[in-house]
Amino acid sequence: MKVSIVTICYNNELDIRHTIESVINQTYHNIEYIIVDGNSKDSTLNIVNEYSGHISKIISEPDNGLYDAINKGIKIATGDIVGLIHAGDQLFDYEVVSKIATHFANNDIDISYGNSVIVNGRGKVKRVNKSPEFKKSLINRGWMPSHQSIYVRRELFDKFGYYRVDIGYASDYEWFLRYFLSNDAKIELLDEFILRFTLGGISSSNYSKMLKKDYKNQINNCWILNDLTPPIGLIYLKWLQKPKQYIRALFYK
Repeated sequence: MKVSIVTICYNNELDIRHTIESVINQTYHNIEYIIVDGNSKDSTLNIVNEYSGHISKIISEPDNGLYDAINKGIKIATGDIVGLIHAGDQLFDYEVVSKIATHFANNDIDISYGNSVIVNGRGKVKRVNKSPEFKKSLINRGWMPSHQSIYVRRELFDKFGYYRVDIGYASDYEWFLRYFLSNDAKIELLDEFILRFTLGGISSSNYSKMLKKDYKNQINNCWILNDLTPPIGLIYLKWLQKPKQYIRALFYK
């Protein structure tokens, strides 16, 4: 079973190396690693090319934003399963991909998702995102797994579509609703830590953004685009997911 992993980057010379090494040092060897660079102006591409012998495909060209870059990577992926790890973030340990491949091989599923830790620039764990067993009703209460903990059978992108590039930074949430709620994919929790991502990077967000009117409108629009009615107070339900993550971090070892 081939696993395709896509990394997008742009001017990430300070942290791209850690991301790459977290992928190429995996114990699972049937990995197709794809890096999509947005025509970086710093030394990011030079660092990427240092690892070219371990990277299946490298694209470096201007793009129409990060979701356009993600789509480019997925469209050239040839693996049975596809996942993302953005520049600056890392797979949790060197056994992650092996666990994911085994999860798909042993279960009749279309989508696997797991847990994550969120760290600051010094590597200190600030939040721990532990995912529950999947129920669609959780989404109405503001739940969403860490996006990069999600791995998907490649054919689902042809069936359900790619990331929208016309709705801004809520595109990953719209994608999540489309795959987890609007369609009947077979989805299952892999109760393992899949990634650690860094505050301040592509993946992280903060309370202030979640409370801005524009963000609330975008989140509600994602439901409407999927012919769904957004739950009342959804943005605050999403906000309330965060305190639990901070509490878990206090007890994380």
